[in-house]
Amino acid sequence: MRRHLQQKRRELVTGWLLAVLATLVYLLTLEPTVSFWDSGEFIAVAYLLQVGHPPGAPFYQLLAHAFSWLAPTPAQVALCCNSLSALAAGLTVMFLFWTIRLLPTKGKPLPRPAAAVGALCYLFCDTAWYSAVESEVYSLAMLIASAILWAMLRWYHTPDPRSAQRWLLLIALLLGLGTCTHLLTLLTTPVLLLLLVLKCRKQFKTTKPTASGLALLTLHLLLFFLIGLSPYLIIPIRAHAGTPINEGHPSTPAAFKSYLTRDQYEKAPLYPRMWRHRQNDALYAADWSGGDTTLAGNLRYYGSYQLTYMYLRYLMWNFSGRYNDRQGYGSPQNGQFITGIPPIDRLLVGTGARPPASLHTRAHNTYFLLPLLLGLLGFYLLLSHRRAFWSVFTLFLLGGIVLSLYLNHPVYEPRERDYAYILSFYAFCIFIAAGAGWLISRLRRLLVRLRLRPRPAAALATLAAFAVPALMACQNWDDHDRSHRFVAHDAAANILHSCDRHPQGTVLFTYGDNDTFPLWYLRFVEGIRTDIRVENIGLLGTARFAALFDESLALGRPIYFTHYAHDHLGQYYPGRLQLEGNAYRLMPDPCDSVAIEPFLRHLDSMEWHPVGQVYIDETGRKFIEQHWRDILLLAENLNAQGRTADTRHALDRTLAQLPLSVLQDVELINRIGQAYLQADDTASHRRVEAHLRAILTEQLAYYHTMSPARQRAMPYTLRPREELYLRLGQ
Repeated sequence: MRRHLQQKRRELVTGWLLAVLATLVYLLTLEPTVSFWDSGEFIAVAYLLQVGHPPGAPFYQLLAHAFSWLAPTPAQVALCCNSLSALAAGLTVMFLFWTIRLLPTKGKPLPRPAAAVGALCYLFCDTAWYSAVESEVYSLAMLIASAILWAMLRWYHTPDPRSAQRWLLLIALLLGLGTCTHLLTLLTTPVLLLLLVLKCRKQFKTTKPTASGLALLTLHLLLFFLIGLSPYLIIPIRAHAGTPINEGHPSTPAAFKSYLTRDQYEKAPLYPRMWRHRQNDALYAADWSGGDTTLAGNLRYYGSYQLTYMYLRYLMWNFSGRYNDRQGYGSPQNGQFITGIPPIDRLLVGTGARPPASLHTRAHNTYFLLPLLLGLLGFYLLLSHRRAFWSVFTLFLLGGIVLSLYLNHPVYEPRERDYAYILSFYAFCIFIAAGAGWLISRLRRLLVRLRLRPRPAAALATLAAFAVPALMACQNWDDHDRSHRFVAHDAAANILHSCDRHPQGTVLFTYGDNDTFPLWYLRFVEGIRTDIRVENIGLLGTARFAALFDESLALGRPIYFTHYAHDHLGQYYPGRLQLEGNAYRLMPDPCDSVAIEPFLRHLDSMEWHPVGQVYIDETGRKFIEQHWRDILLLAENLNAQGRTADTRHALDRTLAQLPLSVLQDVELINRIGQAYLQADDTASHRRVEAHLRAILTEQLAYYHTMSPARQRAMPYTLRPREELYLRLGQ
C-alpha cells in the first residue's frame, strides 16, 4: 500500500513538473503582442466581451477576458491573453503524461520515462508549439480534450460503478465546455464509446444496471453537459447589447441558430471531393486529379491532395522535418517536409544540400525521422495490447484521416491547416511513448550485457530516448521563439497611421483576416486611432458596404483602402486611389498614384520594432516587403521630381528599420539599389548591389545542384534570378 502511494505521488509530481516545464518553454517563446490571423479578433472580442466569428468560442472568450484583467496597461492585454494559450498547452502536456500511464496495457503501464518522452515530443512538436504562443482556441481545446481522455481512463480503471459515475459526470461537463471552445473536442467521444463497450462488457457479466439507474445517470449526464454549454448564453446577450464587433448579429433565436450552424460559410460536402467552383479551382484541382472529374478522379484528388498533401505532409512536419515556412501550393520548394537525410531529401526537394543563408529560414527543421520511427514502432508494439491500441488508434484516425474526409479541403486554402489535425498528432505522441518504452528496455539490456551496471545502464538508455524530444526542441526553438516579434502590431499601426484625421472620423476599408484583425486589436484594446472606423468589405456585404460608403461621402469623411481592399475594389475607382503610406485614399477626381506630401508626413509616424534578429514568418515578410514597395513607389516619384534628398531620407530610414537581410524578394532588393542610384547615392547603391550579387551567387549555386529536370520544373524561381544575375554582371 505504501509503495502504491509513493508511485502515485511520483506520478503526480512528474506530471506537474512536465506542466511547469512546458508552460515555462511556451512563456519564454510567447509572442508579446498581437499576431496575424485570428489572434487580433480573439483578443479584441475577449477584452470587451464582443461577438466574434461563428460559431464562437465563449468559454475561451470568458477565460481570456479574465486573463486580460492581469494586464497593468492595455498594451499588455495581448501578452496576458497569449499566456492563457501557454498555460493551457503546458497543462495538456501533463494530462498526456498521465493518460499514457493509464493506458490499458495488460496490467503493466508504459514506463514513466517512456511516458515523459511521449509528452515531451508533443511539447516540442511544430503544431502544438505554434498554437501555444498566441491567442488562439486550439491550445485550450486540446487541454479540454486531453482532460476528457484522462478522465475516460480514470473512469475505465475505477472498479466501483458508483465512484466511476463521477468521472462520467466530469466528462459530460468537459464535453460541454469543449463545445464552447472548439468542436474538435467532440472527436474524443468515439473513444469514450469504445471504452464504454470494453468496460461494460466485462461488468455486465457480474452486475447489470437497472433501467431506472440508467435513466437517472443519463439525466445527470445531460444536465452536466448543458451546464458546460452555458457559456454560450453570453453570445446572444452581448449581441443584443450591440457591441462594435458583432459578427452575424445573433441577438434573435433565428440569428443565433444561424450563427451556431455557421450558415454564412460555404459548406463542404463529403462528395464530390472537388466541390468548389471559384476562379481557377478546376485548373488547380486538375493538377491533383489528372483532370478527371469522375469518381476515380475524385479518389485520386483525395489521395494525392487531401490525404497526402493536407494531412500526411503535416504529420511529417511534426515528426520528420520541414523544409521551410513558405505556404505550400504543390511545389517541392515551398512547405515540403524533409528528413535531414540527404538521399531522401533529394527525392523530396531536389537536393540534399542545406539551403544557403539567403534562402534558409529558421523553419528549416530536421529530425532525421527519429520521432516518426519511434511512433511507428510504438504503433506496432501496441498491437499486442488491443484495448490500448484501439483506444489510441481511434483517436489518431478520427483526428486525422476521418477529419480530412469531413473537411474536404479545397485547392488551395488561404493558409496551412496543420492545426486542424492536432488531435491526431497528440495520439501519435502516445505511439512514440510506446516506442520509447521498447527502446529504453532494449538499450538497457544491451548495456548490461556489455557489463555496465544496471543503474548506469538504465540511465544511459533513458537519456538516449530523451535525445529525440531534445532534438525536436533544438530544431524548433528558433522558429517558434516569438518573444521579440511585433510585426503584426507594427504593420497594423502603420496602416492606421497612414490615414489622415478628420472631425467626422475616417473610414478604412479592409479585406481578409490579416488586414482586419490586428487593426481591430489596436483600436479596441490599445486604443490606437479610435477615430478610424475599420470595416471589412468581406464581412459587410454589398448593400451595407454601399450604404456606409455613401454615408462617408455625404459627410466630406476621408475614405481609405488597405492594399488587399484596393486589390479587390480598385478596379471600380480607376485613377482615383492615391497611396499615402500603407493605405490608399479615395480622391474625388483622377490623381497621381502617390500623394507625396501626405506620405512623407505619415512616414514620420510609421515605426517598426527591430527585426534583424527576430524570426519573421512568411506572412510577416509579406507585410514587410509590401511596406518596402510603398516606400519605393514614393522614392520613384520623388526622384522624378528631383527631390533626391527626400528619397535618400525615406530609403535610409526604412533600411535602418527593415534591413536587406529580412527581404527574400531579389527583384525588390534590386529596386532598392536602383532607387539609391537614381537619388545620386552611389555608395549605398554599391552596397545594395554587392549584397544582391552575393545572395544570387549562393542561391544559383544551390539551385544548380539540382538535376536539369528539377531546374526546368521551377522556372518562376530560377529564371528571374539567372536573368537578374546576368544584368548585374553587365
